[in-house]
Amino acid sequence: MNTNLIKSSFLTVSKILFFNLILQFLFLQANAQTKNQILEGEFRKFLDHEWMKGASVSFHVKSIKGSDFEYKHDAQRALTPASITKLLTTSAGLFQLGKDFQFITKISHTGTYNEGVLNGNLIIHGGGDPTLTLIALDSAVKACFPALKEIKGEIIVDASLYGTRTTPPNWVWEDLGNYYGVGIASLNLNDNMFKLYLKTGATGSVASINKIDPHPPYLHITSEVTAGKKGTGDNSFLFSAPYSDRHIIRGTLPPNRSNFRVKGGVTDPDYHAVWMLADTLQSQGITVNKERLKVEYQQKNLPPSKAIGEIKSRPLSWIIDKTNKKSINLYAESIAKYVSNKKTGSIVPDSITSTLLNELATVGVNTEGIYLEDGSGLSPFDAFSASHMTSVLEKIYHTPQYEAFHNSLAVTGVSGTLKYFCRYNQAKGKVYGKSGSMRRVRSYAGYINTDSGDILAFTIIVNNFSCKSKVVRKAMEPLLGILVK
Repeated sequence: MNTNLIKSSFLTVSKILFFNLILQFLFLQANAQTKNQILEGEFRKFLDHEWMKGASVSFHVKSIKGSDFEYKHDAQRALTPASITKLLTTSAGLFQLGKDFQFITKISHTGTYNEGVLNGNLIIHGGGDPTLTLIALDSAVKACFPALKEIKGEIIVDASLYGTRTTPPNWVWEDLGNYYGVGIASLNLNDNMFKLYLKTGATGSVASINKIDPHPPYLHITSEVTAGKKGTGDNSFLFSAPYSDRHIIRGTLPPNRSNFRVKGGVTDPDYHAVWMLADTLQSQGITVNKERLKVEYQQKNLPPSKAIGEIKSRPLSWIIDKTNKKSINLYAESIAKYVSNKKTGSIVPDSITSTLLNELATVGVNTEGIYLEDGSGLSPFDAFSASHMTSVLEKIYHTPQYEAFHNSLAVTGVSGTLKYFCRYNQAKGKVYGKSGSMRRVRSYAGYINTDSGDILAFTIIVNNFSCKSKVVRKAMEPLLGILVK
């Protein structure tokens, strides 16, 4: 065997491989430069729209696998982000609680139970579960007390977990009476929501209330909402405040509707839950005294009791899936509040937000300059930059929690809040993320799977545009199409 020939062949192959690597690197560099140029041109078109003259944009996209591609525009500017804030909260929840965590609602009683009669109090210990349903609570109570006929004592809600702190203080009044602006209590039931059905007439006329479901005696609603012009849709808002028994509905609704539905939020969730339970038991022929319903906010005031059962929520992975895909504020706030309570024993607003940021810092996120007032993004005082969020997405990608987090994200043109975004361009099915919107705010953040096998983390936040939100959404779509290629 010719050793020199072997060495020569080996060196030749090595040179070829090295040369190919150089070519591949140069190709990727050229490809990145080309993509940057194309993206820059399209982004300039976006900025040049008339309705963007007074707007601010923070945009950052970065490769986290496969290349060195990166594009920035005012990436450090802190803006109002809206619901993409939920990505911070759900990731912090995964880091602190784990994907298999379950909220627990416990059931206990005083006195004795004989022959279907509870000679004592029924106590429901609120565990902060945002997903608890009336059906689940009713079933659990009857499982604990087979053949239940009568409760002679009180039905008590143990609301000591969170007390009376239900709502972030920097939410605006316009949101508080609506289903998306409900507070998170110790005991929550059926999303802390009621449905209001109204009849509208000709444009300008005041709508009348047909039905409130459910309609407890403490819920009073005044209609000042009028019928708008044809095609204007639902522009109504329910106004109330925590622990108020009054709601006012204002704004406009579509004209000439016989039974138009609007969803509202209850303002005293703990008491609403115990009233709903008592009403349901009574409707089934079980004797209860609705005058003996009580919410106790101090654990020391609860009577000694015997534990008899519990209700576990679905795993946190399921809850964050609904939180991010459907953008449920109640779920996001429940995660934020529970994480803070577990970590610090406090649920004052500053503790909640600082705990979220501390959890993100544990995986290497630089949280300086992130300003949070809640866990859901409903507060217009939340602020952070595109680079903040992109950094969070990049750090999560390298953690064991990434799979559960990624599975919770909506898909462009397919699911969740991205179902109607990019459904007719190249980005359909290739972007996993979350949207955010409120008045004069539109934002998107997530991951892009490119045609070349690269994975990009991206964030774009736009504030103070002067057109309809859907116009901004459509104008953003070509940017995602370019990034996918």
